[in-house]
Order: sequence, then structure tokens, then C-alpha cells
Amino acid sequence: MNVLAFVITTVALLALVIFFTWYTNYYTTVNMLNTVSYVSSLVSSALTHEFENAIAIASMGDVVGSFNYTLLLPTSAVPVQGVALNYSITLYPRKQSNTLLLYANITVTMSMGPLSRSENATVLVYSSAQPYEITAYNCKNNNSLVTVTLVNPDWASQVSPKSVPTCTWTSAQVQLGDAVIGISKG
Repeated sequence: MNVLAFVITTVALLALVIFFTWYTNYYTTVNMLNTVSYVSSLVSSALTHEFENAIAIASMGDVVGSFNYTLLLPTSAVPVQGVALNYSITLYPRKQSNTLLLYANITVTMSMGPLSRSENATVLVYSSAQPYEITAYNCKNNNSLVTVTLVNPDWASQVSPKSVPTCTWTSAQVQLGDAVIGISKG
């Protein structure tokens, strides 16, 4: 009888451990996805808002020439309690009819030990038939920082460049204040 009780108890405890492990993994994964989704939404909204601010400043009558604008976005590049939450932003232009569009691909990644979750979002951050020249500074390109012209007014009426210019910033660069755009008012 003792052997049967031992086997039943062992199986019950094993089932309980398996259930708790599954539930903990499920709970953690769902919370990671919710957090990643929330941060992606925050970064998308903040990036769109920052570009709207920069363009609003550029469109003021008293503003002439060019100026630099540092993007202020949510930063979370520092791991907290074993959780790392990072994002990267890739800006790239598109031409549609006579309108130049500037899009941002945002990738948010959260890791906790062996678990990792990512989410991608694409956001339109700028659109104009008569655009300002927009230059991005400190863009990551093969482990070096480069300056990239993302939007040029000449591209609206002419053929856009053969290679599509892109600029990628990480959350660490944003945190350090390296995500800078330059706007020129021709």
C-alpha cells in the first residue's frame, strides 16, 4: 500500500510541478507580449509626435536656413531585474505619385533569460509634396555612425535615388541623445 501511495503522490506532485511551470511560462510570455506591445505603441506615438514638432518648427515663418532636432523618445535600454527591453528604429523614404513619404520601422525586443519576444511596427512619420530636406545623424551602418539624407526636395519632381537611404538608431543611441535629425528649408 505504501508503494501505491508513493506512486500516486509522486505523479500528483509531478503533475503539479508541470502545471506550475507551464502557467509561469504562459504568464511571463503574455506579460512580455503586453509590455512589448505597449512600448512599441509608446515609441511609435512619440516618434510621430517628435517629427510633427520638428516640421511645425520648420514651417514657422521666423525659422530660416536649417536646424538640428534631437528626438526625445522613451528610453529603456537598461536591464531591470533580469529583463532587457530594447528597440531599434529604421527610417526610410518612399515616393508615391509626387509625394515623398518617410516611414519608420520600429522593432521592440524584450528578453528575460531564454525567453525573448519581439514586435515590429511601421509608422508614417512625414509626408509632403514639397518636402524639407531631412538629414539623419549618427545612423548605425556596419558598426560605424554615418549621416544620411532621408528626404530631399529634388526627389519629389525627379527620380528618387537608386539606393534607398536608411537610418537605424537603437534605444541606447536615443538614450544618449544621438538620434538627431537636421531640417533644411531650401
